[in-house]
Amino acid sequence: MNRIIDPPSVAIVGAGLSGLACARTLQDAGVHVQLFDKSRGVGGRLATRRTDQGSFDHGAQYFTARDARFRETVAQWVEQGLAAPWAPSLVAIDMAGAGPVRSTVGDGTVRHVGLPAMNRIGRALAEGLAVRTDFTVTAARRGPGTGGLMRWTLAGTDGKAGEAVVDGSFDWLVTAMPSPQAAALLGDAADLQAQARAMPMVPCWAVLASFDAPLDTGFDAAFVNGSALTWIARNNAKPGRDRQPECWVLHAARDWSEAELEAPAEDVCARMLEEFRQVTGCDVAPASARAHRWRYSGPGARTDLACLFDAGSQAGACGDWLAGSRVEGAWLSGLELAGRILASCR
Repeated sequence: MNRIIDPPSVAIVGAGLSGLACARTLQDAGVHVQLFDKSRGVGGRLATRRTDQGSFDHGAQYFTARDARFRETVAQWVEQGLAAPWAPSLVAIDMAGAGPVRSTVGDGTVRHVGLPAMNRIGRALAEGLAVRTDFTVTAARRGPGTGGLMRWTLAGTDGKAGEAVVDGSFDWLVTAMPSPQAAALLGDAADLQAQARAMPMVPCWAVLASFDAPLDTGFDAAFVNGSALTWIARNNAKPGRDRQPECWVLHAARDWSEAELEAPAEDVCARMLEEFRQVTGCDVAPASARAHRWRYSGPGARTDLACLFDAGSQAGACGDWLAGSRVEGAWLSGLELAGRILASCR
C-alpha cells in the first residue's frame, strides 16, 4: 500500500470492529490515528462478559464471510489463532403452534467465532493503535486551527479522571458508532448528520444464564420463531471455551425488545427465562442470570450505503448499520471509509 506523504490526523470515535478496521487501514497507510471509546475495552458488540459463573459472548454470536476481502481477513484470523469455525448442532424452533416444532438447520453456512472469546478479535486489532478508552466524546466542533486550516476538536468526559476535557485538533473526524450517537456529533457536517438521523437502529435484550449441569436440549443453538426469543445458544459449545459451567445466551426478538426497551432488567430476565423454558422444555432454574440491553443492536432498515463520507467537512461515519449490517458489514464499512479518506488525501 502506498503511504501518504503528508499524513493527516484522524479522530475515530468508537473502537468497535468498524472503527478498528478503519483505523488499521489508515495507520497502515501512514495516517496519524487516535481512537476514542466510552467503554473500558474495545470491540463493540464483539463482546464477551466474564463472570464468576462463566463466560458469555453476549453481543455478536458468530460471523460469516461472503465478501472476498473479508474472507481473506477471516482466514488470517484463523491462521493467527484469533478465530475458529463453529459448527454447532443447530435447529430452528417454531413456537407459533401448540408447542415447539423443531427442524434441523443444514444451510451449509460456515460460521466463525473469536478464539477463545469474541472480544479477542477486537483486542488483537487494537494492538499498536492509539486507543483512549473510558472516554465519552460529548461534542465535536470544526473551526479554524493553526494557520487558519479547518480542524476538528473533541470535547468529552474522561471516566478515569472524572472530569471534562478537550482533545484535538484533527484534520478528519470519523464516527464509528450507532447512527443516533453519530448524528449527535456531526452537527458541523450537516449533510452527514441528516443521513445518520434517517437511519434509526433497533434494540435487543440479551440474557446471560449459567446452570450447574448441562441442559439436555438436544442442540447447541437455535433460531426461534413465533416467540419473544429469536436466538439461543450454549456458549460453552463454541471452540476454545471452558466446558463448565453451562452457559447460555438468549437474544430477544426485535419487536419484543422494542416493546420492553425500558422495562426493568430483572423483569426482562425472568420473562425471557420462562420463554427459554418453554422453547427448550428444560425446567431447570439457572444458577445465575442477568439481562443486558443493547439499545442500538442493529439497523432499523437495510441500506446499500457502505459508509457516510463528506470530503468538504472532512468527516465520515461507518458502522454495522451500513454495508449490509452483520459483523462483516461493520468491517467492510470501516474499510470503505478509510479508502475514501485516503483517496481524498492523495
